[in-house]
Amino acid sequence: MSTVDLLLLLAGLVLSLMVFSYLLGDTLLFGIAMYTLVGMTAGFTFLVLLQKVILPMAIYPLSTFPQTSALLALVPLVLSLLLVWLLFKKSSKLSGIPLGFLGGVVAATLIVGVTRGTLVPQLLNIVNAFDPNKMSSAGLPNWIAIFEAFMMLVGVLAVLFVSHHRKNKVKQDAFSHSWLDGLSGFGQMFIGITFGAIFVGLFSTGLVALIAYIQYLVDFARLW
Repeated sequence: MSTVDLLLLLAGLVLSLMVFSYLLGDTLLFGIAMYTLVGMTAGFTFLVLLQKVILPMAIYPLSTFPQTSALLALVPLVLSLLLVWLLFKKSSKLSGIPLGFLGGVVAATLIVGVTRGTLVPQLLNIVNAFDPNKMSSAGLPNWIAIFEAFMMLVGVLAVLFVSHHRKNKVKQDAFSHSWLDGLSGFGQMFIGITFGAIFVGLFSTGLVALIAYIQYLVDFARLW
């Protein structure tokens, strides 16, 4: 093992112990470890953006001025300068131009990504669940497939109804529909199950990573 690898392992071990010091309270060592992590992440992100985005897409094309590539590179460069100007003069209206472009691009990307990657495939799965070929087996009804299809449909409708029911519940001063409350509660149950499954997945992933790192530290300690 080289000296550099040894120093990196020792640094990782020390930082890990500093993070685990949080179990004793919000100590100074934990704060130092967190600030170190945030600083290294910010520095690494800046270097990646500088090498992969800023230099090749905004700086290098300017050397070919007045070609079309150089003129196109002026657009993100000017928007970036206006965004940096926001740090010095927060009330500047010109700084709202790149923020508007940035917000619009991010919103469009999220909408397209969610629609094509999540919403449409899930809707197609619900529609395909009602395929007559899947609801029957050897000429007999497949009650398990029928139950799963109707549960997916009811779950989607109930979850969509939760927000609508909460919005209109304030206006229902004189009376309340018990069946609407029941459907809203049914939708909240589906939302709770979904968030619970997401939490379990994140927790299990973090736990596996923690176990792997602890085993790595144990193997390193055995070298001594």
